[in-house]
Amino acid sequence: MKRKIIYSFIFAASLLLLTACGSDSKPDREDGGVPGQELTSLSIVYESSEYDELKGMIGHYHVHAVDENAKPISGLALDVSLVNGVKEIRNQKMQNATGNIQSSEPISFYDDGVNFLQTDVAVGDTLIIVPSAGKTGVYYLGDWKIGGIDTALTLRENSFSLETTEGLTYIVGNDERLLGGDGGSRGTLAVAHIEFPDNTTDELTTDGAGFIYFDVVFDPILAGHTITLGAHTYGNRIGTAMVASLRGAEFAGSTVTVPNSGSIEYAAMTLSIDPGNGGTEHLIDVDIVPSSFVVEPLESCSLNNEKSDFHTDGGGRVLLAINTQGKVETIEDDNSTTISGADECTVTWNGDATSIYLEY
Repeated sequence: MKRKIIYSFIFAASLLLLTACGSDSKPDREDGGVPGQELTSLSIVYESSEYDELKGMIGHYHVHAVDENAKPISGLALDVSLVNGVKEIRNQKMQNATGNIQSSEPISFYDDGVNFLQTDVAVGDTLIIVPSAGKTGVYYLGDWKIGGIDTALTLRENSFSLETTEGLTYIVGNDERLLGGDGGSRGTLAVAHIEFPDNTTDELTTDGAGFIYFDVVFDPILAGHTITLGAHTYGNRIGTAMVASLRGAEFAGSTVTVPNSGSIEYAAMTLSIDPGNGGTEHLIDVDIVPSSFVVEPLESCSLNNEKSDFHTDGGGRVLLAINTQGKVETIEDDNSTTISGADECTVTWNGDATSIYLEY
């Protein structure tokens, strides 16, 4: 298999294990790791990305697990899920500090002011609770499968040490999304999924390093888009989560020019994705960082952020508004005329992963 390592970026959210226990009516606690090792923290770490001729784009990640003495835990049973296509609630993707998880049997999840029966959330979707200020308890963080829907959600997993907790930040969705289909127009269905290189979660770590490796396999058209990852242990469930940008591809924009007319001129620039196989995809449905565009020459041209549309459409196009100063006519002492200023303004895009905003 041809492998091309693009770059590495590490983002870890180490989470302190809470010591609170559930009510006496709950089952006895079971350790999620190896006997004699008390699991105290989990983090999700991005490693690198590559293009695979058979699979498409692959992002390599691992979960780092350590015990109460900051020593790695091996042989840990763990599962990972992702949200690619988001089910919007309140017309927004991430729900900030409005979720509540109940330590019931089965465990339930509700949001004040939201009737989940009146949303697009479906049985089998994934709920991921992400870390937020003051809400980093590992007994509720991470991914949960939705087993039933009423005004609240019924969750399938158990967490024997869970305490009822309010004010949680969360996201709901599944592994597919439609790109470029706004307004009822035809779009492109794009999918991402999780793979474990060793196929079984209970045999992933054999060297004592405390790493559980997994891959995010995604369609190249998803490069630059945002997903949310959640992981949790089996047994006495604890979890972690992170919001991640799908990396590994190279990005490019067509060079555009406008006349230096002295007025605001508009130009459409097409942005594209090069996964690394010689082909290209349009960069669809993302917001571009304005400062990543370069307008030259500076003395005659500048980008008008207010009048530009930096969201890429179904063809990967952004609409750029360019302030042009126009040519300057100067009458010399001998009554001769000198005209200065560029004939046109040129716009290019410095496209990379930092040039694309996270979607939420």
